[in-house]
Amino acid sequence: MSQFLHRSLAVVLVVMTLLLSGPFAQAFSRDIVVIRTHGGSYRFNVELAVSEEERAQGLMFRKDLAPNAGMLFLYNQDQAVTFWMKNTYLPLDMIFIAADGKITQIVRRAQPLSENLIPSSTFVRGVLEVNAGITDRFDIEPGDQVEYPSLKTPGAASAKTPGQ
Repeated sequence: MSQFLHRSLAVVLVVMTLLLSGPFAQAFSRDIVVIRTHGGSYRFNVELAVSEEERAQGLMFRKDLAPNAGMLFLYNQDQAVTFWMKNTYLPLDMIFIAADGKITQIVRRAQPLSENLIPSSTFVRGVLEVNAGITDRFDIEPGDQVEYPSLKTPGAASAKTPGQ
């Protein structure tokens, strides 16, 4: 009986460890984002980082990201945001998005594990992180349009500059 109890306890510990760490630690909601450029439309399967806890976790500790995947960080109001790559192993392109869906800024190939701050140059409603090189591959530029319903609010965030 003692051996059975030890095995059962070991299984419970393994399951709890899996649930409290790794990809199971944060179960993000998923959705589709479309970026429209002068060259075409591109769909991304994204995880949504909406709560403060989800935004703090982001893509940290991930070892891979599917080619058409990403994470969309959403905010309740237009605001200046600052990112960093601490504990993020993947090189990423960061796409800063105004409330009207217009891309205001792109940071290409953010350096993995860097603690350098990456601030938005304008007030934004969201930031889309995708694999490094995606913005070059699809020729995504500031001014292109991101289609996602939560971004469709009156007024453009890009009309504001942090510090004003």
